[in-house]
Amino acid sequence: MANKDSYARRHRYLDDKITRLEKNKSHNHELINDLKKQKLRLKDRMVMIDRNAMQDRDVRLAMGLGS
Repeated sequence: MANKDSYARRHRYLDDKITRLEKNKSHNHELINDLKKQKLRLKDRMVMIDRNAMQDRDVRLAMGLGS
């Protein structure tokens, strides 16, 4: 399983690639849409990682295990 940092790097890479394609008035709208979908999936994974980390922390605190 990849970590959040690698997802964030990939997300930035896709964002840069989309920006370049849009600036160059690329006519490959299908490619741009696919890249945007990939970017959204990565963002969803990063949010899920954050959510799971917060839940884990809350469980540890509730059990008195500290952080």
